[in-house]
Amino acid sequence: MIMKYYPIVKNWRKIKKHLNNKQLNDILVFEFNKYTYGCWEIEFKHGEFPSKYETCMWDLGIIGRRPTYFRYVKHGACHWLVNFNLKLASLVEPKKQWRVVTSDAHSTVWDGEKTLFDMNYSALGVDPDDAFERANKEQLKVNEFMPIGLAPRRIPAK
Repeated sequence: MIMKYYPIVKNWRKIKKHLNNKQLNDILVFEFNKYTYGCWEIEFKHGEFPSKYETCMWDLGIIGRRPTYFRYVKHGACHWLVNFNLKLASLVEPKKQWRVVTSDAHSTVWDGEKTLFDMNYSALGVDPDDAFERANKEQLKVNEFMPIGLAPRRIPAK
């Protein structure tokens, strides 16, 4: 299957107008807090961005200004960001049939056709066909949130 990412940078104005949506931000805080609290017992709060908790230097090779959407990217946290991406995709493109596609390896948002709404893998430069293949073990119903627990505990660096 030939997949593509939703053009986030091209459609940033369309996306940006939804970023203050209370329900969207409540989802981000509720879900990503399961990541930060699980890993380090740190509370993720309203007004913060997932990128604040980045522990991998995936963007070192990027030259020039980084796209604003990178604030919503956290390497290794796709499962804890997928419900935020699902809600955002459904706000931005409400006529599409967005659903979560997930496996132990990756979670992404798919329109049921050829488009992934995936800020993480898009930013990391992962081929969209590979992203879909890694995630396509279970498909949830359209607009169904994925249940997710706490992230595994991480030992702080010394």
